[in-house]
Amino acid sequence: MSQVYSHSRISAFETCPLKFKYKYVEKVEPLRGNIEAFMGSRVHETLEKLYRDKIFQKVCSVDELIKFYNQRWEKEMHEDIYVVKEEYTLENYRKMGEEYIRNYYEAYKPFADGITIALEKKFFLPLDETGYWITGIIDRLAEVDGVYEIHDYKTSLYLPTKEEIRKDRQLSLYAIALQHMYDADDIELIWHYVAFNKEIRIRKDEGALEAIKKETIQKIMEIEEAIEKDEFLPRETSLCPYCEYQPICPLFK
Repeated sequence: MSQVYSHSRISAFETCPLKFKYKYVEKVEPLRGNIEAFMGSRVHETLEKLYRDKIFQKVCSVDELIKFYNQRWEKEMHEDIYVVKEEYTLENYRKMGEEYIRNYYEAYKPFADGITIALEKKFFLPLDETGYWITGIIDRLAEVDGVYEIHDYKTSLYLPTKEEIRKDRQLSLYAIALQHMYDADDIELIWHYVAFNKEIRIRKDEGALEAIKKETIQKIMEIEEAIEKDEFLPRETSLCPYCEYQPICPLFK
């Protein structure tokens, strides 16, 4: 299992090959952390607590969850967390996370929608005979009336279009992994865009999943070629201000 990739690893290369090199080839420690990612991690932790406690027959109150969220915020906050949008503060983002949790709680209480099979479920998936493997972590895996549900929480302020959802690679790979792990044949992919208090559900047939698998293999082959040739050109995009490696990027020195 020497050649292991993930959706985030592939996405890093697609966004900027040089960022991929810093992070996955040279393994440079992140030089800073952006507040969007920080807040997203705290919201994920809080929703994980919600469903983990539910497994043990404890339904947390929303106040308990907010307290947990703020405790984790205070514990993990450090001076290298930065805010790109200078007109806003760390406190603005903390309050945003609180609102996401409150809205989610009100929308889904009493959290009796199916059986939670796993939280933060890690998997390794072989991609055919290529020798490549995919790894990932499913936020929440549930089962409702024989249907496996893959839940993913997004704190992004961008709501994707239907076409973008249809082309999504991340949860498609999760569905393929689920077939591999549980021999599941009825799978629903569910994105929770908590900033909009909105969920998006979709099922993908075998043809769509097979196409995603082939596209993923092709992308991995491109990455392998870049590694072999040591060709990692920086790519300037709107995401550059959020990059943890911008301080050493030749485009911004």
